[in-house]
Formats: sequence, C-alpha cells, structure tokens
Amino acid sequence: MTDFQVIFFNAGGTLIQLKNTTLPILYSQLMSRILKKSFSPEEIFLAFRKAEAWVLSRRIPGALFSDLDQRKYQNIFYGQLGIFNRKKINWIEKQIAGKLEMDYVLEKGTKTLLRFLKQKYQLGLISNWDDSLIDILQNLGILDYFDSITLSGDIGISKPDAAIFKSALDDFPEVKPKQTVYIGDEYLNDVVPAQKLKMVAILFDKGPSGMHGRPFQTAVKCTRIKELNQLPEILNKHAIVRK
Repeated sequence: MTDFQVIFFNAGGTLIQLKNTTLPILYSQLMSRILKKSFSPEEIFLAFRKAEAWVLSRRIPGALFSDLDQRKYQNIFYGQLGIFNRKKINWIEKQIAGKLEMDYVLEKGTKTLLRFLKQKYQLGLISNWDDSLIDILQNLGILDYFDSITLSGDIGISKPDAAIFKSALDDFPEVKPKQTVYIGDEYLNDVVPAQKLKMVAILFDKGPSGMHGRPFQTAVKCTRIKELNQLPEILNKHAIVRK
C-alpha cells in the first residue's frame, strides 16, 4: 500500500493547455498581424526564454512582479525581437491586451486521471496564476476534485520560490513532504523547488506541443512522463522503491 497522501499538480501546461496552439504560436500570429511583420514561433519562444532567464536571475525570483519588474520583462522580451522603443512597446502591449484570446482546454485524460486519483489521494493544485483560474477550473469541470488550491496571485509568491509549495503543504499539516507528489511541466519552476522540500517531483514533459511550446527537456535528470495516463504506474513504482 502506497504511503503517498497528497498529489499536487501545476495548472497551465500540465492539466490545462491551449486549444490547438501554444503560446509562441499564438503570440507569433498576433504580433505578425499587429506589426505587419513576420515573427516565427521560434523567435517568440526565444524572447520568452530570455525574459524568463532574467526572472530567474532576480534576487528573489519567486516575488510577484512590480510595475518596474513588468517593464523590465517587456524590455527584455521585445528587445530580443529587435523592438527597443518604449512608446512602441506600450502600444503593442495595448494591442495585444485587446486581441489576445485564450481558449483553454484540458490535457487529454485529465478528468479520468483526477477521478481515479481522488479515490486514493487528496489532491492539490499549485499555480502561478491569479483568481481567474478558479473560474477556468469550474468551466472545465475539474474544480471540485481539488482539496487545496494555492495561487501565486493570492499569496504574493510565485514559483520557483519554495514558499508557495510550503504554503500548499500547510493545508495538509498531518502529511510529510515526502508523502506528497508534485507534477509540473517546467524543470526549474516545478521540479527543483519541490525536490528541495523533499516532495517527489515528476516532470510532465510534453515538449513543443505543450502550452509553453518549449522543447523536450532532455538535459535534466528527473522522473518524467509524456502523457498523464502514465502517472498511476509511476506513483506505484515510486511507492515500491520507497518501501
């Protein structure tokens, strides 16, 4: 019998995806239309990656963005695309805000998996998202599966800061971190901080077809799955090894 008590999930890129697209593709199409100049998904992905590298380099990478942080992030993102004029960046941001539409869908097998896991475990969710995620989860029909939902927008801390994971663990005071599992789609944001707290961390590596359009994360060493339906078998293997 497994000693795991709680299974935590990341939201965007793990349980939730974009319908028939990824963020780099979506931004590529939108920015190409707004600026009447071609931007490939690969260029957009590299711009996101450079801006995210700056986020991770901050003294407190998990601190929520101030207005100045947001401005710096935008400068790095657009600078990677050859756009440096701040007035133009502001104009582009306003255009994007008015046209960007996110059509969220569940990752294949999500409901079946949550229904199965709910019979054996308590379920939690840890996400860099604001309160709007609650309505999204409700609309997608999975809100009621979760015993705990921890959002960066609520507590003022975001991944990869381990404090957001600690906050989620506090909802289960009788459970030790080693009795919990966390599944997320990004190694540095999800796997590393969870492992620091002695949680069992599993990387959901969907590769370029995932919400964030990142390549397969083959350079990192950790337990990984490419489909959610692989999770029960992985949980059983971990339980056997740990006994």
